[in-house]
Amino acid sequence: MRSMMGARSMKLMSVSILSAVLCGSLVAKADGKATATAVAEKAPMVVAPEAAAVTEATAASVPAPTTALGSSGIAAQVVPQVAPVMSADSRMWKAPNFSNQKDALGYFNGAFAVPKGMEKQVQFWVDIYSKYTTEQGVIHDQDSVETVYQVVDLKGLKTDREKQKKVDQVKKEIALRLKMDKNQASRLRFQLGQKDRMQTAIFYSGRYLEDMEKIFREAKLPAELTRLAFVESSFNIMARSKVGASGIWQIMPYTARPYKMISSSVDKRNHPLEATKLAAKLLRNNYNMLESWPLAVTGYNHGPTGVKKMTTEYKTKDLGHLIENVDSRKSFGFASRNFYACFLAALEVEKNANVYFGSVLWSKPLDSQDLKLPVSVKYHDLVKWFDGDKEKAAIYNPHLTTLVTKRGYSIPARTVVSIPKDKYNIALISLAHKERNVASARR
Repeated sequence: MRSMMGARSMKLMSVSILSAVLCGSLVAKADGKATATAVAEKAPMVVAPEAAAVTEATAASVPAPTTALGSSGIAAQVVPQVAPVMSADSRMWKAPNFSNQKDALGYFNGAFAVPKGMEKQVQFWVDIYSKYTTEQGVIHDQDSVETVYQVVDLKGLKTDREKQKKVDQVKKEIALRLKMDKNQASRLRFQLGQKDRMQTAIFYSGRYLEDMEKIFREAKLPAELTRLAFVESSFNIMARSKVGASGIWQIMPYTARPYKMISSSVDKRNHPLEATKLAAKLLRNNYNMLESWPLAVTGYNHGPTGVKKMTTEYKTKDLGHLIENVDSRKSFGFASRNFYACFLAALEVEKNANVYFGSVLWSKPLDSQDLKLPVSVKYHDLVKWFDGDKEKAAIYNPHLTTLVTKRGYSIPARTVVSIPKDKYNIALISLAHKERNVASARR
């Protein structure tokens, strides 16, 4: 889910309910207001699932964000079942425009259509993103995700322990009712709903998506690929995984280091646009190796080398065929098998957000201006340009490490920081004064 290059298949594990999210670090999911008829008319890609019941399953671990996405007041405006309220920080959402991409690498009409045989799998994740909130989940078969046995209501349960206990109990009841043997019962998996997270993710994506699309278009890559950030992190700039992946693109340290993205003071994996530039390079590399966007996207999670080995061994570049036929689940785990389906589902739901959720808002872009520091500064000096608001300073500068923000390390000279536009001149004057003092001290 949250990783980048390298054969890093996710292991299936029993995890707490709150972290049972799949493929991507914080996959945001949504529960839409649109009727089934409206969805069918406006989102023809969606195929009605055949499973009679809905259930839940144990998913790959996806840690929750360590810090809030931003102002809790803003987040409160996009919770499910509540009509969004315009504020000084919000604007109306715009549906994506993926036209004029004839020069994009590997692009053609239908480049991101649902591969044959994956329709039900994609529909399952569409439902997770648009139908069930994080107070619900479904028990399903981990090998045939569209086989849903029961919806689990978690509302009112306050702790992870209580929720896990209920999920375990429902699994036992299903196994008994259907007279499952041990092997069949072991395939029962819980998937937490993501409707409310998807709604929140769409809101915060308004800060970055337009610039991200520009980066991908300038790199001559399909703009649709920017929607992978929904799968990887739900556009939570503070997303951090237990295995070390970080930022909205959930890039691993060993992936970033060759590109000089990480130092003791600055981690550009956490800078939304710098990370987007690296993600574009990685996806281009994946495509050049695998010659298929379904495989290249899967390689972003599973590692392109691992995907290449499977295409060679099974003599096919058909992802649907690989999902169905790769023998070893250890080498091609649940998250990797479902990663492309998650991406297509997120692409579908975000593209038709007004159909699934009704009125939709975007955050306005941050009212910021970049400034390259001529001298090193302490973090508390940077915070002064935010009127002492540490949370705001962190949202504007997520690439500064905790050694800077917590332990007093200086921000090195030539580091690019982001500050409020109305404080730019004040910052320049302050830095010029500091620069003179430094020059005097060297004489």
